[in-house]
Amino acid sequence: MNYNDIVKERRSIRSFLDKDVSTELIYKLLDYGHAAPSAGNIQPWEFIIIRNEENKRAVVDTTFIGRDEKNGKPQEWMMTAPVFIVVCGNQEKVRQRYGDTSLDSILYLDTSACIENILLGAVYLGLGSCYVSGFRKDELVKVLRLPEDYQPIAILPIGYSNEVPYKRPKINVKKIIHFEIFGEQRS
Repeated sequence: MNYNDIVKERRSIRSFLDKDVSTELIYKLLDYGHAAPSAGNIQPWEFIIIRNEENKRAVVDTTFIGRDEKNGKPQEWMMTAPVFIVVCGNQEKVRQRYGDTSLDSILYLDTSACIENILLGAVYLGLGSCYVSGFRKDELVKVLRLPEDYQPIAILPIGYSNEVPYKRPKINVKKIIHFEIFGEQRS
């Protein structure tokens, strides 16, 4: 599969086959994520792998659909995935190098690059995933018993897709490209 196909075929998968994902493939995904660029090469990501059904349930119970964090229903579809990768940002790594000034922006930018590598790697390996950010952070921190400086950024359910989702339309890229607009009025 070439890179163009990988990028164009990536979808948010929310239904998975009842088929295990090997530890070898999980390690490959994490290697792809770990190859991402990061500010000052600090690599602030940490990975938590979850396979146990009770632990997956506890994670799903921290999630919500839509914008209603307090009353939103959990994202039950996640339970069909055989494995979750929770990507966390290690705040202390960022703080040691850059202080608190850019803590959140560096943490989120770096881990998001890592996450995108994992998502594209999943397509390459014949797997599916979805970037889940709808979770109550404080609850997830407690469920995972995270150290104080670890901040959960995303939950990535990983598995073999049980669906071929509709490709959502994208804005024509030519409408969002601007060439050398300095000093000119934008229309």
